[in-house]
Amino acid sequence: MTNEVFMQVLSIKFLPSWWALSKGQRSRIIGMAKEVEKDTEKDVISLKRYASLNRPSSLVYWLSSDHTTPLVKFRSSLLSSLSGYAEEDVLLLSVFRPSPYVKGSFDPRSVLKSPPMKYFVAYPMKKDVSWYLLPFKEREEIMAEHIKMAKEHPANNGIKSYTTYSFGVADYEFVVIYEMSSLPEWIEVVESLREAKARKWITKEEPLITGELMDPEFLYS
Repeated sequence: MTNEVFMQVLSIKFLPSWWALSKGQRSRIIGMAKEVEKDTEKDVISLKRYASLNRPSSLVYWLSSDHTTPLVKFRSSLLSSLSGYAEEDVLLLSVFRPSPYVKGSFDPRSVLKSPPMKYFVAYPMKKDVSWYLLPFKEREEIMAEHIKMAKEHPANNGIKSYTTYSFGVADYEFVVIYEMSSLPEWIEVVESLREAKARKWITKEEPLITGELMDPEFLYS
């Protein structure tokens, strides 16, 4: 078994017709979506669901899997269970693998199977072509500064990070995924990293997706 893991981030937007349904009708449909989640959990490493905080979508799903097929099946089955009352807002595909700039290794599956933290952030990212033309040693030194600044920031209280790759399979090059317990602390850390030298080569960091761990009962309350 390798350390490579497929990841999918999917945000779901409910249409105006959804809000015209009765509470009971919405509750029944969400129950069907939960059944799809339950069936999918048997075939993937992890499936985590959040309430969307910063997009016109309502739900955000983050799945990790050893294979792409369960991701395709989940996407299709979920949209089918929502009976035409919802559509995709953002869909991100990437592959986690060990970073060439980080020494040592860890088992991503054990980390991904751990209980989710309260908040989730994901965004596609792209770097200027000049970054890849730098000697690896120089890139390694630049990234070492970035990593050190993030890890040693006083507001970094257990933030989990996953750098995943999308070269050749999407319009972006990376999907950077984070879990954290506090959004204000997260903002402090991100703001400080704007001063890192690595920022010079970033050309894209959007659409950023932020979610809060929450049962979807808010969709029919």
